[in-house]
Amino acid sequence: MKPKLIYDGECPFCMNSVGLLKSVSGDSIEYRPSSEAAKDHPEIPLADFEKAVQFIRANGTRASAAEAILEALIPFHPAANWIHSWYLRSLVVRFVLECGYEFVANHRQLFFGLIPDSNKISPLEREKTQPGTVHDQ
Repeated sequence: MKPKLIYDGECPFCMNSVGLLKSVSGDSIEYRPSSEAAKDHPEIPLADFEKAVQFIRANGTRASAAEAILEALIPFHPAANWIHSWYLRSLVVRFVLECGYEFVANHRQLFFGLIPDSNKISPLEREKTQPGTVHDQ
């Protein structure tokens, strides 16, 4: 079983964030909106789905909120593993990251513009496809 990331499928910020993560992870993580996944995971209270993203590990255990994001990123970004190890060892780091997650979650409309639209080509991708760039040589 591959890991699953369950997110708010109606929130534009969440959908763009998931799109960005998908562009890095490919199909190594299954992404499901909570409205669809909740029926498959009755062990997770609906309030947990409403509060934060849920990451179901390959072994069936789960992480929520900041820890879920870190665990989803570990295979794709070296810093995520280091940050996650500090998250697990330090109550201060855990508190700061969870408070940061909660702040962003409660103010998603303010942060929406910071996440690139996954349906659009990024400036880096645009640069790669322009003729005459260093990448074409």
